[in-house]
Amino acid sequence: MFIYRRDDDTVYLLLYIDDVVLTTSTADLLQLTICAFQREFAMKDLGPLHHFLGITAEHRSKGLFLH
Repeated sequence: MFIYRRDDDTVYLLLYIDDVVLTTSTADLLQLTICAFQREFAMKDLGPLHHFLGITAEHRSKGLFLH
C-alpha cells in the first residue's frame, strides 16, 4: 500500500502483483493520477471496485463495505 499526501490531496494505491486499487480524495485528482500512471504503464481502468484478492466491495452511501 502506498499513500501520497500533499496539502488536502491524498492518493491511496493498493498494489498486488498486477492488480491495483486506486482511490483519491477528489474525482479530479483520480483522473490526474490515472493519466499519469497510463503514461508510464500499460494499464486498463476496469471501473468501480467489485472484487480484490477474494474480498467483495459493495458501494454504499457512506463508502465501501468490504466482506
